[in-house]
Amino acid sequence: MANLQKFTLSDDWKDWSITLEVDLDILTTERATEINEFWSSHDDRLSDADGDVIRALVKLAAERFVFAFLEIGGAFVEKDGWNAGHWTKRSLHEEEGWGGSEEGNPFGWCGIRLVDADVQVDLDLEFKGA
Repeated sequence: MANLQKFTLSDDWKDWSITLEVDLDILTTERATEINEFWSSHDDRLSDADGDVIRALVKLAAERFVFAFLEIGGAFVEKDGWNAGHWTKRSLHEEEGWGGSEEGNPFGWCGIRLVDADVQVDLDLEFKGA
């Protein structure tokens, strides 16, 4: 049986939330360190996570999803819906530095998958002046 753990990250100001599931048999400390150190500012990320490289990497993955969803104007990903797998593959596994997809493995090489997300863009733009 896999060693799975769910992490929910949120931004209270924008009322966004993302839930990721991590297979800790795949995302070991060593693998998380390798991925984290691939990206710049890895020491800052690790420090912000109080030295927990798994949490640092989960937060980085969540940020990747937020950026992808903002680019398309927001997204609502239903819990374990078909689009969760699509976004996991497109916005994480197939991106440089995350190790790629693995046939039949929803967690990919990095051991992380998107479970659900609610990142809505609610722009209340107003004209100033004429």
